[in-house]
Amino acid sequence: MIAVAGLLLLLVSAACGASFSPESRLVDVGGHRLNIRCSGEGNPTVILSSGLASGIHDWKPVEERVSAFTLVCSYDRSGLGESDAAEGVPTSQTAADNLHSLLAGAGITGPVVLVGHSYGGLVVQLFAAQHSEKTAGVVLVDSLQKDNLVSAAEILGDQTMAVFMGAVRANPEGVDLAASLDQVRVSGNLGDLPLTVITAGRPNLPPFIDEKIR
Repeated sequence: MIAVAGLLLLLVSAACGASFSPESRLVDVGGHRLNIRCSGEGNPTVILSSGLASGIHDWKPVEERVSAFTLVCSYDRSGLGESDAAEGVPTSQTAADNLHSLLAGAGITGPVVLVGHSYGGLVVQLFAAQHSEKTAGVVLVDSLQKDNLVSAAEILGDQTMAVFMGAVRANPEGVDLAASLDQVRVSGNLGDLPLTVITAGRPNLPPFIDEKIR
């Protein structure tokens, strides 16, 4: 787990080779199908969960490198990429449930290392909290957190924050972000599961903002 997390930290900005083109497949998750792409061999399996309205293509540089030493899979959530759309308003809970069904349908038994970027961080946190026995560890890459929004409101002010939240609510994936954040908040902590948090730096920020981010 530690080796996987450390290498992921180094690989987030890696360049993707043109020769890397593993095939994806559709897996039934109960009423609709999700698109999953896996490459490499070994344990633990690394599962990559994308940010809002993003899919498997965003992880290609990471997949290329991680597949050299273990099995790595990325997937499209409902209605994204090659995945079928699903009924209802998506939340982190529905996404975590779909991920659980996807892994079972794809024959991935775990335990798995879950890597979540932005909104995908909410999904993997919820999955890990509810399925700790199937989770080897969690890596959060610039993950959304409720505390992030509180800090952002303090920094941006009410008017700018209202515009920002309006844009978030209009996300192309249609996710109910407020409900998703609440679902993660009440799910409890990750216990003694290994956790790595990766946050991008921002140069030349005013000191008071830089201090809040840190």
